[in-house]
Amino acid sequence: MSNGISAAHERYIAAQNKLNNMPVEFDLAKTALLIIDMQEYFINPQSPFSRMIDRRSSGLGEYLQERSRSMVEPNLKRLLDVFRAGKHRVIFTTVASECADGSDWAPAFKRMNDESRAQIGEPALPARTDPWARMVDILDPLEDEIVINKTTYGAFASTGLDATLRNLGIETLVLGGVVTNRCVETTMRDATDRGYRVILVDDGTATFSQDLQDATTLSLMGAYGFVRQTDEVLRLLAERMEVQ
Repeated sequence: MSNGISAAHERYIAAQNKLNNMPVEFDLAKTALLIIDMQEYFINPQSPFSRMIDRRSSGLGEYLQERSRSMVEPNLKRLLDVFRAGKHRVIFTTVASECADGSDWAPAFKRMNDESRAQIGEPALPARTDPWARMVDILDPLEDEIVINKTTYGAFASTGLDATLRNLGIETLVLGGVVTNRCVETTMRDATDRGYRVILVDDGTATFSQDLQDATTLSLMGAYGFVRQTDEVLRLLAERMEVQ
């Protein structure tokens, strides 16, 4: 049985890689960089969120935080600089409650904050005005860049993101941020269902382990879009700029 499962998995990987290796066709003028939830509370080990998940399992956030600081932040900054230099669209999302008491959170997040209050005496997930909800410094949005706050995992379910993208004429999303198998994945799946082409930046995303990262990208590539490394995306962008 184990050999059969292994062979089936290998066939699936081969099929996914075949789809993922197809050429990526997109119009740069209709492309936006979408950065998901690169907020201080996910990445700072002193935040209530980090302290709460450490109660669940000691060291749970260490991989996420180290990968975010050492890899994701600098790679997203490289992409951000190119998009800004070319005057192409950049959109950020945050995940935080609009209400100070958190009453507008989706039920899953309310349960997490209830758990956090019981464990550490304060909510893990902040309100939008809380200093912990701010973007990490290296990715701080400019005044004229769009920041959309959400109260759900996906960036479409609780926001006007779809209308914003369509108003801007966006057809392709270059997607990065945290957490890969939660808010990033949900957003990518929803974007594909709405007709957008998505390029997920593998080394511009992070989750709680490399195994989770690999499983998520394997599942997403092909059916939901393309998975590429930062250097590959930068080359694609440079090629489109030469054509323009």
